[in-house]
Amino acid sequence: MTSVIPVGPTRLSRPIATTVAGIVASMVVYGYGRTALDEMAARSLAIFVLAAVFWTAEILPLFGTALLVVVLQIILLASTGGLADEISGVLGVAEAAASEPPGTPISARAFIDPFASDVIMLFLGGFLLAGSMTRHGVDVALAARVLRPFARSSLALVYGLAALSAFFSMWMSNTATAAMMTALVAPLLAGLPDGHRFRWAILLAIAFGANIGGIGTPIGTPPNAIAFDHLNRAGYPITFAGWMLIAVPLEVLLLAIVGGILHARFGPESERRLALPTVQRPLSPRGKFTLGVLGLAIVLWLTGGQHGLAPGTVALLAAATLMAGGAIGSQDIEAIDWKVLILMWGALSLGIGVERSGLAGYLAGADLGSLPGGFWSAGVVVALIGVTVSTFMSNTAAAALLVPIALALALPGREELAVVAALSCSFAMVMPVSTPPNAIAYGTGQVPRWAMIQAGGAVTAIAMALLLAGYHFILPLAF
Repeated sequence: MTSVIPVGPTRLSRPIATTVAGIVASMVVYGYGRTALDEMAARSLAIFVLAAVFWTAEILPLFGTALLVVVLQIILLASTGGLADEISGVLGVAEAAASEPPGTPISARAFIDPFASDVIMLFLGGFLLAGSMTRHGVDVALAARVLRPFARSSLALVYGLAALSAFFSMWMSNTATAAMMTALVAPLLAGLPDGHRFRWAILLAIAFGANIGGIGTPIGTPPNAIAFDHLNRAGYPITFAGWMLIAVPLEVLLLAIVGGILHARFGPESERRLALPTVQRPLSPRGKFTLGVLGLAIVLWLTGGQHGLAPGTVALLAAATLMAGGAIGSQDIEAIDWKVLILMWGALSLGIGVERSGLAGYLAGADLGSLPGGFWSAGVVVALIGVTVSTFMSNTAAAALLVPIALALALPGREELAVVAALSCSFAMVMPVSTPPNAIAYGTGQVPRWAMIQAGGAVTAIAMALLLAGYHFILPLAF
């Protein structure tokens, strides 16, 4: 029997209305932009607005909007390999596609090349390294062994779960980390009565730990990678170790606060013996090989200033070593989350469009320095926008929109504002939809929404306060 899927207003009216609203907003911005900006800058602004609406409303899958951004920029902004000049002729615009410096044509390669950038290669190699860890049980073996010392008390267990989740999230996807750790604590949860509030502490420690741990390295989360790439392209070189120098102390401090908040709010009334996960068998030879490659990669990432290898090269070297050693195969290549890489590609390409079209030059004229408090006020504005937008949309998309703007502002220390933008996008931990780890914790059906909002709101507020209180003193250490 053929079923009929309803396609009436209840299913399609909202997406169609939002799509039309996004296109209209983009066209209106373009029309007004042509009166104040150069032609190419106005087109870039229109693409920016369209991307913001589509990413916010998720009219397309996030990676679909990223591809759309790349294609639109090639067609509208590129003279070589695109249609920028032809469109200018149709519109009666005399000037050619402008860029930095003005008058230099933009090539389509400018928007395609980011997919082969060092930061994309860094994530690609990181995905393969994480896949090998999962395939050979390295992640579970490490987690089970490291958790054992924390079994002595509920407070120590909360701290142990948060810290271990944070550590894994520094080197692999925070989504994969949260999924792995949630599965690992199943025996712990089974030993607690249904509805016991300590279940909330356990699951939220994993989610918040994974969220916070992601800030620690350039590969920890896509917003970091976006800022890392834009900073180096903009002439503010930052190393892998330099990023960790500023992010890890903040991470450790936040983990200390998170553990205390969760145990104070949701800790058990009395201590009880909990069943900890056990390792069923020792690591296989390939598991030990993977662990060795991971250790070597970490050392090479941290010593990049001495040997000169780019972080992406180190990640690819690790992946090639694992492939040569038989630890990963074609199935691991197929399992790579290409959607994330495409989303990052669109984010990096959007930033290049803002710069090369000349729009960044106009944004640099924004006089945020005239705000009361000057540089400090600019930091507050950037951080609040980052955390607010990321609460309701992908933090990767939010960083893609905000980091280029922060770097374009006419302020001293704008490189620090770009880092603030990236980090603030990772501090939205209030809602189940804010981050994948939050969604995983909520998806277990064991964490009430109000508990996540209450604890996540407190953590987000504290994280933002610490970031804004110290960013002008600590962030310069990275550059």
